[in-house]
Amino acid sequence: MLVKKTGCALLLDVNNIYVSAHNHGFDAQKYLDNIPMTAVKEIHLAGYSIDTIEGVDVYIDTHGHEVYDGVWHLYEQAVKRFGAIPTLIEWDTDVPELAVLLDEKRKAEAIITKATKVNEKQIA
Repeated sequence: MLVKKTGCALLLDVNNIYVSAHNHGFDAQKYLDNIPMTAVKEIHLAGYSIDTIEGVDVYIDTHGHEVYDGVWHLYEQAVKRFGAIPTLIEWDTDVPELAVLLDEKRKAEAIITKATKVNEKQIA
C-alpha cells in the first residue's frame, strides 16, 4: 500500500467517500472498513450539492452546505475505527454566519465524545 511504502499518513475525506459511494453505487462502510486503521491521521468533512441529471440525483462535493446526516453517520463510523483524530470541516462557498459553523463543530465534537465512550466500553 502507498501509505506503507511512503510513510505518509492519510487525510480521510469522509464526504468524498459518501458522495462517491452514492454516485457510483458502492458501500461507503465497506470502503471505510478496508482502510488500514493506522493510516488515517486526519478526517475531512464538508457539505455537498444535489443535482438531478436525467432523473437521477447526483451528489457534487461543493463545500458549500452543512454536513449532511449520512456523512455525519459515516464520520461516526470513521471515528470509531480510527479514533479521536483531528477533523477539518471545510466550507468554501456560501459561507454562513459563525453560529452555523460553530454548530457543525459541536456536532463533530459530540460524535467524537460518543464514539470514544463506545470504544472505551469495548476495551474495558
